[in-house]
Amino acid sequence: MSKALAVLEKLMAREDRLSLAAMGNILKIAIPFNAPHGFRLRKLGLDEVRIDLPNNKLNHNHVGGMHACAIATLGEFCAGLTLARHLGFGRYRFILAELSVQYHRQGRSDLTGVASLTTEQIARVKEDLQHQEKLLFPHSTIITDAKGETVAEVRTVWQIKSWEKVRLR
Repeated sequence: MSKALAVLEKLMAREDRLSLAAMGNILKIAIPFNAPHGFRLRKLGLDEVRIDLPNNKLNHNHVGGMHACAIATLGEFCAGLTLARHLGFGRYRFILAELSVQYHRQGRSDLTGVASLTTEQIARVKEDLQHQEKLLFPHSTIITDAKGETVAEVRTVWQIKSWEKVRLR
């Protein structure tokens, strides 16, 4: 495992404010597409991942609300980090296989994405990966506004595969 990956894994195991800030900065570099959105990692726990999306002009659509793609990206980011938190970046590769979003209302404030996994779900994923080369895992993220009202539900399906079984050209 590379030194950078080892640092990332150590940071993911911690939940203090400094570690979350460091992790957020590393993820801006590791996933440059997400950097302009200004995501703020609020919780990276075993029970849930919580990320905020700021209500700024860069994230707005043509009518002044939060852009649909910014909301979708928030949902994808939360779900992917829940898997990485439990399974690790160094051991498994995560690829988004499907993405769908059900929008309930316009987002006109800072938004928060929350994705959670139970220990039973993770145990089942680990068990399935012992017997399968790759696994498709459906996951959901709930996006809420500053009032706690649901703005959207982002449904993702992740292909999970051990790096040992990935064949690169």
